Amino acid sequence: MNEIIEHVSHLFHFDGILHWCFLIAVFFFVIGLVWVVVRVLIPLRQLAKQTENVMEGHLPTFDTPISGIRELEQLRRSLHFMIGEVKSAQEREAFYRNALTESQENERKRVAREIHDDTIQSLVLVAHSIERAAQPIKAQENPAGEHLENARTQLVSIIDNLRKMIANLRPTILDELGLATAIEVLCEKYPSLEFSVVGDVYDIDEMQELAIFRAAQEAIHNAEQHARAKRITAMLIYSQTGVTLEVRDDGVGFQIPQQLQELSKRGHYGLIGIRERILHLGGQINLMSELAVGTRITVQVPCSMMLG
Repeated sequence: MNEIIEHVSHLFHFDGILHWCFLIAVFFFVIGLVWVVVRVLIPLRQLAKQTENVMEGHLPTFDTPISGIRELEQLRRSLHFMIGEVKSAQEREAFYRNALTESQENERKRVAREIHDDTIQSLVLVAHSIERAAQPIKAQENPAGEHLENARTQLVSIIDNLRKMIANLRPTILDELGLATAIEVLCEKYPSLEFSVVGDVYDIDEMQELAIFRAAQEAIHNAEQHARAKRITAMLIYSQTGVTLEVRDDGVGFQIPQQLQELSKRGHYGLIGIRERILHLGGQINLMSELAVGTRITVQVPCSMMLG
């Protein structure tokens, strides 16, 4: 009888040990799970959250220390350094592109001035000389007079073409009459285009004027040549917040990539150049397009760029 009691007591004692071992195991498992969540999963989620907008072109800074395990903090520091290098490279690239654009504009201005002041003036003098030489010959009904008149007509046509080339190289009307008039004259070349000015016109910096004018050229050209639009509207808006150009068309539209730089693969270098120029000057550009509906391009120069 005593043996049976001792055996039962031993079993209960053994079950008690198992019970306590199980509770201790559960306790350490919960502690380990909490440690993993607090020291690994939560910090990792913080890192992942900062990368949500990377696909949209927004680079996170990763400048907030991570309270997790040492390896995650090392990863955060590495990402912070890498993003800093990427941003520095982007800034250098943007600086070089804008310097190149400014250099191109200065070269265009120089070539346009030389063509206007030298080549065209010389051709005008030649045309006048031909006209004076042709008058007495034509009075004698000499066939040479007709040839001279044809030569003068061709020369005048060459002069007109050179003046159009100058307008494309450097819009002199922009310097003489301002942005609103320059865009109005540009729009007159396109019968399907409606142009309007909203608000009181005021002066802005020369580089901002040129950037908006180039944006108008590019947007209107794309709508006319590529979008096959039947109706194009351009609006120049002067407000207290800045100057805004909006160009709409009812053309075929296109699929806008997540990164606008991808447009270079489709040959749309002009839009990328306009975007870089506007952003460099402190402005904003917004591009919206829908297939079979049309495209809208909005360019804005902030009020801080106004002269006064």
